[in-house]
Amino acid sequence: MSPGTRQGEKVYADLKEAVLSGRYASDTELSIAAIADDIGTSGSPVRDGLHRLYGERLLQMGPHRGFRVPSWNADALRDCYTWHGHLMRMAIKAIGPKALREPVAPEGWLTDYSNPDRIVATAERMFLTLANRSSSNELVAAVANAGERLRTIRLVETERWSDCADELVSANVLARFEPGSRLLEAIWNYHRRRIRAANMLSESLKSRL
Repeated sequence: MSPGTRQGEKVYADLKEAVLSGRYASDTELSIAAIADDIGTSGSPVRDGLHRLYGERLLQMGPHRGFRVPSWNADALRDCYTWHGHLMRMAIKAIGPKALREPVAPEGWLTDYSNPDRIVATAERMFLTLANRSSSNELVAAVANAGERLRTIRLVETERWSDCADELVSANVLARFEPGSRLLEAIWNYHRRRIRAANMLSESLKSRL
């Protein structure tokens, strides 16, 4: 890998982490020149990185062909939760009654109630593990992308609800021992709760940033 390619990949990775961690507020217009100056690079790798994030739907096109951080209004949030829920229903139906061989998340993550980042990482890992069991690469890619887009909102969930880790513990048990209709019901209830709370979560995100 050439030095230029390595630099481009690092800039892309840093930009992606900044977007996913909520470092840029919702609906923020991103300045290529300002970002390049901040990280000490030229505008080209920043522009390329922003284009990649736009292709992954982690950014939106702003006025004058610039880029901006997506604004999670209630309708957009309901849409993404519903989409993610349908993806997971397809994955679980593909798994059928066959029990999963391994725990969904590493030991300790599911019992660490004090760390929101670990709870969110556990949720992403759980859903990706279930998607992988479906043996569909397209489904895995779609679940991964939707999970990344929802990461900031999932942090808000942990601030509003004290039982987010409990939901994952219950789903993990079902995924290991009853990965059929009961798991399907639990995962859909997980999404339905969030769909119904979309207004509250959207407003909480705005006040948080």
